[in-house]
Amino acid sequence: MSTPNNNLQDGDRKPAAKITASTPEFRSVAIARPQSLGLRSANNDIIDKSSYFAAAVRKQDTKIQLVTTTTDSKSSEKPCNWTPKQLRAVPAFYPLERSSRFVKDELNTVVHRVSEANRLLSIHAVYDNENATATLLTCENVEMHLSLWQSNGEEEGIVIEIQRRKGDSIAFHRYSRCILDAGAGELDIQAHVEKNGDDIDAVFSKQVQRLMTLETPKDAKPEAENAIIAIEIAHGLIMKDRIDARQLGLESLCLLTDPKKTGLTTALIAARVVLLGSAQDIDPNAAPEEALLVDETPFKEIRQALLSLIQFRRIGESDEFSEDGESTEESEHITVLHNLALAVLANALDVISDDDNLDSSNHPEDSVRARCDTSESISEQFLEDSLHSCDNREIMKTLISELGKAGAKPHNACLSAKCIGSLCRASDKARKRAKELGAKNVVQTALEVGTRTHLKLERECSKVINSLTNTE
Repeated sequence: MSTPNNNLQDGDRKPAAKITASTPEFRSVAIARPQSLGLRSANNDIIDKSSYFAAAVRKQDTKIQLVTTTTDSKSSEKPCNWTPKQLRAVPAFYPLERSSRFVKDELNTVVHRVSEANRLLSIHAVYDNENATATLLTCENVEMHLSLWQSNGEEEGIVIEIQRRKGDSIAFHRYSRCILDAGAGELDIQAHVEKNGDDIDAVFSKQVQRLMTLETPKDAKPEAENAIIAIEIAHGLIMKDRIDARQLGLESLCLLTDPKKTGLTTALIAARVVLLGSAQDIDPNAAPEEALLVDETPFKEIRQALLSLIQFRRIGESDEFSEDGESTEESEHITVLHNLALAVLANALDVISDDDNLDSSNHPEDSVRARCDTSESISEQFLEDSLHSCDNREIMKTLISELGKAGAKPHNACLSAKCIGSLCRASDKARKRAKELGAKNVVQTALEVGTRTHLKLERECSKVINSLTNTE
């Protein structure tokens, strides 16, 4: 800030400048367009969208044409149950399950591997060709959801994802591991099934059988007493009003009638309880002091409950649930109980048949007498008792009717075929009655369904046909 000069005279001072009012002026400023950091060309403000999209469309058309051509060549070799047209990209913010696998192979190859793995593992699959998904249900009532996604990463490929919806988590991991390995081409599922059998836990069951053979033999009487206690516990669960308790009781009976999990002695006792409602051996040559002195009322109730579930889809006087009705939660539980009851009956009949084969191999001279004293008499008595105890509804007719629903319920049809085969192999009367009811045509239709989608059903139907055609 300047200060006035006091040495100047009054004449030397200049007059002050005149201040005039300013008028507002409007001005425009052009702001330069920012250049992209990734582009260094001079013409950065022009993007050639037409050429970009044209190239993308040509690439997509080429990919679809390649997939269609390869699919047609593959389909001429062997028909596939699953033919998805195109895959969806993985949605944004969609966390993939840990049970997923990235595959670089073509779509038709992956689809063929997955569908073949489902068939060989005897998984009931309902495929959706539009969304490239499938709903899977195993014989252990494990429900899974399988999806095929188009990878949107740097590498082009297919993502196979499997989610568990219901059922045992351990069984789910065994199935998902086999399906993912087969879909990625890392597992030859055909060789795996031929080596280890069609059961998913065949490797583990063989290890258990090896350990059981190394175990020192136990006294049969304490083992029989323990079996009776276990059956009584299962009876207490089945007779409860809660559906979850009934399911647990039926699952216990499935284990008790399986000699691979409980031993032959326990399985034989549980099989007699299921078929006859009694734990006593009907062999007339058995010593009286070896008989178990127990109250057999619970055993008869177990047998009655199983027959009621198989034939009427109910326990006791509860309401009957139709398969064509509304899909309520209680109806779904009844469907599971119906499947478990069929599994218990199939195990019981199979145990009696295997016990006869074991006796025949150990004592060839007594094979005819052993068959008449055990398997044939038990089977015929079971057929006769079931006719009188279930409102004159024949169990053979129910099993054949269940087998006729192989397309919608292949697991139940497989268990029914297993029951029919065991009865026909054990009894001439059962074989004759099955022929009168037209079982051969029903079994032939179920065999075609099993050949396409279900390996276990195919094998059991083949056994039934052999039993029906055997005239000896």
